[in-house]
Amino acid sequence: MRKLMLFFLVSMFGLSLAGCTLNNDEVNTHTVTFTGNFNGIVEPVQVEDGKTITLPTVSSNEAFLGWFDTSDPTSQFTSFSPVFRDVTLEARFEEERTLELNIIDYETAIINMVESVRTSVLGISNIQGGLPASSGSGVIYKRVGNTYYVVSNHHVLEDFEELEIIYERNDLIFTIPNEDITFMGSDPGTDLGVITFESDVDFAVVEFGDYYDLDIGQYVYAIGSPLGFTYFNSVTQGIISGLSRFFVDRSGLGEFEGFVIQHDAAINPGNSGGALFTSMGKFIGINTFKIDQSADDRNLEGLGFAVPSSTISRVIRDIEEFGEIRRPFLGISSDVLVSGCDQDFGVCVQLVVEDSSAEVLGIQEGDIIIGFQNDTMDEMIRTNNFEQLREAILNSRVGQMARVELIRDGETIVTDYVALVIHPDDR
Repeated sequence: MRKLMLFFLVSMFGLSLAGCTLNNDEVNTHTVTFTGNFNGIVEPVQVEDGKTITLPTVSSNEAFLGWFDTSDPTSQFTSFSPVFRDVTLEARFEEERTLELNIIDYETAIINMVESVRTSVLGISNIQGGLPASSGSGVIYKRVGNTYYVVSNHHVLEDFEELEIIYERNDLIFTIPNEDITFMGSDPGTDLGVITFESDVDFAVVEFGDYYDLDIGQYVYAIGSPLGFTYFNSVTQGIISGLSRFFVDRSGLGEFEGFVIQHDAAINPGNSGGALFTSMGKFIGINTFKIDQSADDRNLEGLGFAVPSSTISRVIRDIEEFGEIRRPFLGISSDVLVSGCDQDFGVCVQLVVEDSSAEVLGIQEGDIIIGFQNDTMDEMIRTNNFEQLREAILNSRVGQMARVELIRDGETIVTDYVALVIHPDDR
């Protein structure tokens, strides 16, 4: 028993001497070096064998996770860890740990978003002379019982004799025949049209997003059927490239005249009438046309355009109610993008139409309109140019009360409210 106890004590004594010499005058020291992507410089520290050190505090734009031994990256080094050798400690921050996780989370969110909205986008076949003349896409925006309301492009529906709706289930293509489809109306000026169809199949219905909440650089997703239904409901990603784009007869769409969203998500023939979504799955536009060649025949990429949700909302509302659009009218004339009054921003009034809402408000030539508000808006919308003012007016209704904010002789004035009249061309 004594021999066993003696062996145990000697063993413990031997462990306590590990790494030390029996000469108390000589003590081994080790160097601790600090590295990592932090602000400033931390000098190396000398530490006696088996001793601990107080670890330095470092700053960064990301949350500090701690110090880790580079020879054992999975092991965190703390102020309670003894030092028995030279060691390099690396500072780690939240960004390094969560970057991959955030990408995976974002990717999963997009996959789920696409899955939830994809069946709201349908194929449309325009049949003339008994044969398909063209194809495009459409978007379900409302359901009443088994009746679905679909918005598409006017040029997708134009001159049809019959229509067919194409949809996909379980990787198979199905057709809704012409007898179950009703044409409600279309508008060449905005290149939008509305049809309905009857079906007991469950399709998704889009949720509208607000055009005025969009930002340049924001991710967007286009869903449609390019080059026919072989590539049914393809999904492409891009960003919003511009928000203040106005086209008059430059799109090859004849009477088209309107405000559009510019984006670089890939779209091709057949995408017309398809949807443009945000990352949150909000419906913000109908893909309508792209520019792919210039006058000198160069190929161009990333110039796609979508009619915004604000325009879609007012057009489908009027078509449902009247079978046509009825545009409100303020009654001023101005250059589209030119600073006619040498103003830094706003709309320079060049002409006030007689017997118009603008005349009732007392708007004068030379006034600079910088804001517009109808009685349903919570605040004044800033109007930096004529097209922003025009779009705000068109998104109102005939007879609705509206007012403007303007600058006259250096003074800012907010007018009274007045009813908007109907556009002269729609009377």
